[in-house]
Amino acid sequence: MKIKWILGGALLAVLLQSAALGKIIWDRHSLLENGREVVLQSAMVDPRDLFRGHYVTLNLSVGAMAEGTFTIDGELKTGEDIFVSLKPGEDGFWIADTLHAAMPENPSAPVLRGRLISERAVTGENGPRYVIRFPFDRYFADKTRARDLEKVRNDRKLGVIISVGENGEGAVKGISVDGDLVYVERVF
Repeated sequence: MKIKWILGGALLAVLLQSAALGKIIWDRHSLLENGREVVLQSAMVDPRDLFRGHYVTLNLSVGAMAEGTFTIDGELKTGEDIFVSLKPGEDGFWIADTLHAAMPENPSAPVLRGRLISERAVTGENGPRYVIRFPFDRYFADKTRARDLEKVRNDRKLGVIISVGENGEGAVKGISVDGDLVYVERVF
């Protein structure tokens, strides 16, 4: 009798964990398949980590923006989530249009959710900058692909294709070099 309860509990735990994992995979698949596609300009750095392996840090153009190149809607607070409305830029890459303190209602343009890391704290050659971290700021790659991306990053235009969901969630869908698709993310 006691063994039946233990086996039943273990089976239930396995089923619940499998269902949770299945939901995570399905949500990712749905975002990649149904999200609105935008291409963000990026510079990349190829760090190596003992535990994570090779990955490319995405230095997205919308991740560090000069003050005055966008509008602000609401009171932005460092360390809190913000929402970045995007618009098409002249060079084929999407750029920030408005930084929102809350998710805008019924947005007509794609909106990405990120976290405001610093506000007017970093001063570059173009003046103060807003620094935003996105959940997809790292792209994990095998050793060969990471090195290949590192080689082309200095003299070519790298684009990160992002699939944007209705709630501001984003996921890397692919990588482009000079407008040519070089990698597509697949879930299955």
